[in-house]
Amino acid sequence: MFKLIAKHPGAVIGAVIFHLLIVGLFFLSFDWTKKPKVADAGIPISLVSSDSLEAQANNVAEEETAKPSEKELLKEKEIKETLRKQKLAQEKLLEEERVKEKKAETEKIEQERLQTEATKKQEALKLAALKEQKLAETQKQKELEEKAIADKAALEKQQASALAEKEAQVKAEQERKVVETEKLEEQKRATEALAKKQTEEKKEIAEAKAKKEKAAEAKRLAEKEAQKKAEKEAKRKANNKAKEKAKKLAAKKKASEEAKKEAEEKLAKEKREKEEAELIAKQKAKKAAAEKVAAAKTAKEKAEKEAAEKLAAKKAEYHRKWQEAQEKKKADAEAAEAKKESDAVAAARQESLEKERKGAQISWGSRVQKHVDRRWHPPPGSNGKQAKVKITISNSGFISSGINIQSCTGSVEFCSSVEEAFERSEPLPRPPSKYNFSKSDRTITFKMD
Repeated sequence: MFKLIAKHPGAVIGAVIFHLLIVGLFFLSFDWTKKPKVADAGIPISLVSSDSLEAQANNVAEEETAKPSEKELLKEKEIKETLRKQKLAQEKLLEEERVKEKKAETEKIEQERLQTEATKKQEALKLAALKEQKLAETQKQKELEEKAIADKAALEKQQASALAEKEAQVKAEQERKVVETEKLEEQKRATEALAKKQTEEKKEIAEAKAKKEKAAEAKRLAEKEAQKKAEKEAKRKANNKAKEKAKKLAAKKKASEEAKKEAEEKLAKEKREKEEAELIAKQKAKKAAAEKVAAAKTAKEKAEKEAAEKLAAKKAEYHRKWQEAQEKKKADAEAAEAKKESDAVAAARQESLEKERKGAQISWGSRVQKHVDRRWHPPPGSNGKQAKVKITISNSGFISSGINIQSCTGSVEFCSSVEEAFERSEPLPRPPSKYNFSKSDRTITFKMD
């Protein structure tokens, strides 16, 4: 109760004032003039009821004279004026109370609005702080990436230098291996060709052997005789040949000693010429190496300068692409959020329209069912019988596709009464034009039982 009083102090003050006014009214309603003695007045006195102030003003003695005195009329007028003023004061207090309550409600709504705005402001500040934090993290990440790119470039440069040397060694090794591989492949091809040739020869020999074995057997005996004679002749010729060969070997040995002496002299001369050529070549190589080192140093400085310029350009391009990607990402996120909100609103609107449309269709179907039921007069004994009717209703309320009784469990009269009920019901309640129902929406199946 105290909470209620604290919540509506204006109402409590109004009630107190109202009660004070009533007490005052009662106080004023008493007649404070000197009452005449009963013997002197000769008029019976009647009591004034406190239930009605107006009754008190009009309450006079039954035996009073027909015309009231001027004093009493004035008093009655004053009482009525007092009552009117009190009534106006009460109405004014009630009006002020209503104004105060309305003002309190307005202040409450305004306070809630201000609180909501403050909440939104706090959320906006939190969001801004989160964005700044995210931007700082992004900047830090960017600096780390740039440092990583610089480190990577330096490492790549070192690796490129080492790789160039390694590639030169690998290239020389590969060239050597290629030459060896080519030789091995050539040997392999030669071996394969030889093996193939030998196989073919063996095959030919085997075939020829098969053919000649018969002839060879026949010739063997004759060849033995001839062989004995040939061995004797060959032995004689071999003796003569051995004597000639010994003479040739002696001459060849002498010529070989002379050629060896000439070759030694030639080798000594070539060795001297080679040493002189090597000395000249070493001097030229030393000079070329010095020139090569100087050229390599110049090329290295030029390459380092170009690499630094490329790295700076690459960093600038990376920064530009990163900014574009961030802007695109932000725009895509905003577009996706807007599309999400738009899709949600559209889906909610579509769902609401669909529910409204479905409800309108069901309501319309119920009205059609009641309309037909009121005009249906089933024959006696139709209790428990059922009929299923499918119709399509035009926008003007007429049946456009005929009355299609899909099933009917009653008698012929029952089924006919169902059909006649639909015929008598035309025109039927029109479908709601607001939703522009399609033919399928206007096709309804009714159950008549």
